[in-house]
Amino acid sequence: MTDLVLKILPLAIAAAINPTGILVLVALMATAKRTALFLSAGFCAVFIGFGAVVLTLGLRLELKPSATSAVIDLVAAALIVYLGVRSLRKKPAAEGDDPAKKHRQLGSAGGFVAGIALAASDFSSIIPYLVALKDMALADAGAAASWTALAVFLVICLAPMVAPVVLVYAAPHSAERLLGPLRRTLQKHGGTIIAVVCFVIAAYLAVKGVRGF
Repeated sequence: MTDLVLKILPLAIAAAINPTGILVLVALMATAKRTALFLSAGFCAVFIGFGAVVLTLGLRLELKPSATSAVIDLVAAALIVYLGVRSLRKKPAAEGDDPAKKHRQLGSAGGFVAGIALAASDFSSIIPYLVALKDMALADAGAAASWTALAVFLVICLAPMVAPVVLVYAAPHSAERLLGPLRRTLQKHGGTIIAVVCFVIAAYLAVKGVRGF
């Protein structure tokens, strides 16, 4: 179990670093806390539901490690490099831009749907997640270990989309001091942060893929 958790840990950390989603959530928390709450819930529901379905099917199929697994790692590495390059070429948001402007009037149901859409388009988190799910399904550590690894992955991956909501509701005054600088940092350097994470995780997957042959 420990080996599997350690194996998916770098992927979980990479998936957690999601500047776009975090920026939208943090910006939304300033004036539409309820919408932000449901956006966070929709985002989390996608990752939890998708992981449960994929892992269940994978375990039932009793997949075995093969060269295909290594190829998947290498393809994922190439895709993540592309995402990193695209992030570097993207112009940073101008100061004063409101990344959550189109979400503010959505309400609870609209926020939940927006969270689903945000999760479905978050490829910098989805790709590491898919690789981690593949590793869980192929692991010979047993179903209990795979489900434990999934739980650990989800806790780490989704923490940045849950923590701001908890902070705002539990300690609103502290949240104002902490989330403001975070928002400005993500607006200015979000693309660079994504790129660095993408290149590091791509290197990890490339090495992992080559060693799988």
